[in-house]
Amino acid sequence: MPKASKSHIGHHGFLNPATVILICTAMLTVLGATILFSASLPVDNDAPFRYIEKQAVWIGITLLVGLAIVKVDLEWLRRFIWVGYALGAVLLIAVLIPGIGHYVNGSRSWIRFGPIGFQVAEFAKIGLIFFIAHYFSAIRNRQELFFEGFIYPCIGIGLYVGLVILQPDLGTALIMVVVSVCLLFLAGVRLRYLIPSVTAGFGAIMTLIYFLDPERWSRLTAYLDTEAQKSGDAYQVWQAILAFAAGGLEGVGIGNGRQQLNFLPEAHTDFILAIVGEELGLIATLAVLVIYAVLFSAGILHLKKSPNNYQYLLAWGCLLLITVQSLVNLGVVTGALPTTGLPLPFISYGGSNFLTMGICVALLVNTSLAWRKPALKQSKRKLKEID
Repeated sequence: MPKASKSHIGHHGFLNPATVILICTAMLTVLGATILFSASLPVDNDAPFRYIEKQAVWIGITLLVGLAIVKVDLEWLRRFIWVGYALGAVLLIAVLIPGIGHYVNGSRSWIRFGPIGFQVAEFAKIGLIFFIAHYFSAIRNRQELFFEGFIYPCIGIGLYVGLVILQPDLGTALIMVVVSVCLLFLAGVRLRYLIPSVTAGFGAIMTLIYFLDPERWSRLTAYLDTEAQKSGDAYQVWQAILAFAAGGLEGVGIGNGRQQLNFLPEAHTDFILAIVGEELGLIATLAVLVIYAVLFSAGILHLKKSPNNYQYLLAWGCLLLITVQSLVNLGVVTGALPTTGLPLPFISYGGSNFLTMGICVALLVNTSLAWRKPALKQSKRKLKEID
């Protein structure tokens, strides 16, 4: 048999899926830091470098946390999943209490310790993925049963999602629901349970928003006629479209964009892709899409080597969390989806989200390293004579 090349894209070669994912993450992070430096300068004239300095700190924290997670035994970690789930629920309840939770952009979703603040719902995403992966691994072949395979996990998912909706943070709740439904399907839950439930839940939420929150309903439906609402609820999307148009093919150059000069709100967070389009042009924007596509494709190749259901669902959850949030943000910035207030992974400003996405990458790398190892050491494979 010919020897395999060490440079081929495979599970053991130099360009194995984990390495490709790390390279894509690094490229997106460098691009994000570059654009954030330009987009955040006009936000605070008294401290123009404040945002890039804070993001640099979070990048450093994410590297340290990621290195620690890469070394963790995921099977050993399973014994603490229920404790982690309970702690996540307590924090999601605590953030709703006045004096503990802090409002940011209309949502009570932050807990602060002095100058440091973190968004609880971001880390709840990771907890939810661990819960689903562990639960369906524990029930083994009973995932097609109505109560054990559908009702019980939906109660666990619904608790987290419901607490996030109460903040209210519909964008994060949407990501949690989409990722959870995908994981339930991958775990083997029957479609005859999933499809009616998802349809009924979506209809119920839209009905409640329509009757109880007309202002939010107006923002949700503004994307249907962006030009007519360009001075109202679709103002951000319209300015983002103008930014893409101004950038053209090659862009106006780093630091030469106009939209971040108080024209496009949240230019350094949720709508940072519009700044990429304006300053670097269509080519760079398409390159960002290609990088996300390569990251997802590498993750799919990686999943083919999963040794058990627990790690399979865990890796899928991490990959879906990055991909779904990227797609939603891209849809919002281009006017294809309603405005939800979700950052673009690894590019937008935001420490909590960057750390969450970094944890997902670290877990994917962890599983890649673990799946390369043999299940048993060679010494344990030998047959021993029994007297």
